[in-house]
Amino acid sequence: MKFFSAIKNFFRFFTALIFKDGFFRFLFIFSIVVNLLIWGFLYFKFSPFQSVGGIYPLHYNIYFGVDFIGKWYEIFIMPLVGFFFIVINFILADIIYLRDKITSYFLTGAGAFAQVLIFLAAYSIVMINQ
Repeated sequence: MKFFSAIKNFFRFFTALIFKDGFFRFLFIFSIVVNLLIWGFLYFKFSPFQSVGGIYPLHYNIYFGVDFIGKWYEIFIMPLVGFFFIVINFILADIIYLRDKITSYFLTGAGAFAQVLIFLAAYSIVMINQ
């Protein structure tokens, strides 16, 4: 019972007014959809490598070439960080929504922009590994 009351107290801080704003709702849903696309894209591209178990390039720099290598599952750190970025920005935007709507728009916009950048980084890593 204490667990459910702790969850209820945690969600009491959220206003739920933020989802009535169409612009915020669009940016939040866009961020979540792009993050799910990144997870799916990376899973379908790197799932054949599961049985191989080799080391693959995970970062490419135009000056030094491949500068970070790792196992196939380490590629999923990128969308995981993106998901945490969405969650943290959502919580912060919801907390300050009633005080400053523009800042909450910037936070959710930054989350959407970060997901697009993470998708481009994931695409480039897939292209490096082909």
